Amino acid sequence: MADHPSFRTIERARQAFRLGGHQEALALAEAAYRMIQEIPGAPPQAALVTSWYGFLLGTVGGRPREGLRLCRQAAQQAFWEPRVYEHVARLELLAGSRRAALEAIHRGLQLAERDRELRSLRDSLGHRRPPPIGFLGRQHPLNVWLGRVRHRLTGPVGVERRPGA
Repeated sequence: MADHPSFRTIERARQAFRLGGHQEALALAEAAYRMIQEIPGAPPQAALVTSWYGFLLGTVGGRPREGLRLCRQAAQQAFWEPRVYEHVARLELLAGSRRAALEAIHRGLQLAERDRELRSLRDSLGHRRPPPIGFLGRQHPLNVWLGRVRHRLTGPVGVERRPGA
């Protein structure tokens, strides 16, 4: 990341959050967000600061709508960064929109298909495989039958099968 002072502050907020200091993390994230507003020269990566602040504001601060607005704004500015999509997804879930959360996870995984946090979040929600025959509808009897056969052979999505099991 660039050398803007907000980046050092947001890193401290992330560490505090990981260690369970949620209120401290929110206070640090708010300070970092104010820095990008007040100190000139914030690079495009400053959207990550906005995303973290929005995430913490929504989850810790109890203001999910405002947090979601900030995270969506960050996703428009830092569209290349999978973490902003994770934040959007978590706040969409908090707001009760599972479909929007899955869309955000999908966008994030398009950028970083091996991202552990996004994959874990997707797997915790459950997701459907595409229909076996893509040009037929999901409810077409052939897709339903082939989907059941595939499920019997490969098991549920996201579950690793052990050889010989």
